[in-house]
Amino acid sequence: MKKYIIGLSAALLLLSGCSDNKKVEIDPVTAVEQMSEEITFTDQFAPLDSENANRVYGVDADLVEDSTAMVGSGATAESIAMFKAVDEKSAQEIEKQLGVFIDGYIEGYSDYKPEEVPKLESAIIERKDVYVVLCISADNDAAKSIVSDTLNG
Repeated sequence: MKKYIIGLSAALLLLSGCSDNKKVEIDPVTAVEQMSEEITFTDQFAPLDSENANRVYGVDADLVEDSTAMVGSGATAESIAMFKAVDEKSAQEIEKQLGVFIDGYIEGYSDYKPEEVPKLESAIIERKDVYVVLCISADNDAAKSIVSDTLNG
């Protein structure tokens, strides 16, 4: 009986250690507001609701459960956005669509404001589960850890 109890206790301990794999729930609006305060940006931001965030970034609304963004004035390429996809496959597609968005921005800013191109070339597109974040900041290296911490809870 003691062996059974010890074995059961060990199994429960192992199972409780696996609970770190649970999916994190993130509110895109709260997360973007918090990240925009922690990340270095040089532009003034305006918030975008889900509909406008999807439109501005060229993301198919059918893939999105919720999204939000903070966008600059256009004087810089800076912005931050978070998309909560309907499922993980949709999150992968959103990630691809954001890559296309960045490529288009690089092309546009190459003529308009070439000094913004390095920000775009080092832009952060990070996906975890159903969440995808796009961040274009004045310091993308520092922003990467903030984005990662946000997605990993």
